[in-house]
Amino acid sequence: MRTGIKRYAALLLPLVLLVVMTLLHRQEEQPAGGYLLYFLSDLEQSGGGDALMGVDMDLELPEGASAVEKAAAIIQHLIAGVGGQGSPFPEGTELQSISIRGQRAYVDFNARYASLTGIDLSLADYCVTLSLTQLEEISAVSITANGREITYRDNQVLMEGDVLLSNMEDVIESVAAVLYFVNEQGELASENRVLELYEGDTLAEELLSALLEGPQEQDRYPIIPEEFVITAVWVEDRTCYLSLPQQSIDSLPEKTVWQERILESIAYSIYDSIDTVDEIRILVGGKEVTDFGKVPVESVSIRPDEAVT
Repeated sequence: MRTGIKRYAALLLPLVLLVVMTLLHRQEEQPAGGYLLYFLSDLEQSGGGDALMGVDMDLELPEGASAVEKAAAIIQHLIAGVGGQGSPFPEGTELQSISIRGQRAYVDFNARYASLTGIDLSLADYCVTLSLTQLEEISAVSITANGREITYRDNQVLMEGDVLLSNMEDVIESVAAVLYFVNEQGELASENRVLELYEGDTLAEELLSALLEGPQEQDRYPIIPEEFVITAVWVEDRTCYLSLPQQSIDSLPEKTVWQERILESIAYSIYDSIDTVDEIRILVGGKEVTDFGKVPVESVSIRPDEAVT
């Protein structure tokens, strides 16, 4: 699950406290002209200020604009960021649709939003929820990606008050994992990693997120295309299911050998890191497939007798 924002892994508890401080000050931040939109702060440059920053912005809409038009403009500003920075969303995130029914806003992004996990997902949800609930017509927000709920989010209906209460008791756990990238010769090469898991995270989610983010060692190189995303991953009855959008399959390189390397890097990372998985199945657009591009899924569908390492 590719993430376009640097993870705040080791800073989870401080970040949660900073988000709370941001919200406690929200009543004091009355926008002078437009609306107070919430973006990610640069914690390194600010020396540890609020995790989110409220920015007074003019939506630049004509007088009499509808609530839906205002909401859409707010989301587009969040996507663009402030001066091109501070957006809570991965690069390539697009707004597909937005509507308001009752007092709830329904926001649908493309698959890039579904690549967010853990604290990155929480902060993005915070930014959307806090920014949209300023509109008197909106008191709750539902966020989907390609029309689907994000399965690893605890709550699918978000309200301003929920932000104060969410993720306050997250528990960290460190798990050893093995990720597969390629070396200078284009061969698969392992990289040992320690993954940080928080309450609500799963090892499968964090493993695939780390794999898609790329290697940390200098002699390892990414093999998976930037456009490749995984919308969901879960383990059930010793089977790991990977749900992909069609765009991920379309992003694969044309050469079969490289498609094979990508599939193997995913499969071997799972098998060598999660001992409760004996089989892998891949879904594209919600339907199980037998081929990964030109490569049969069955080539990696069963755990090998011996570890690749």
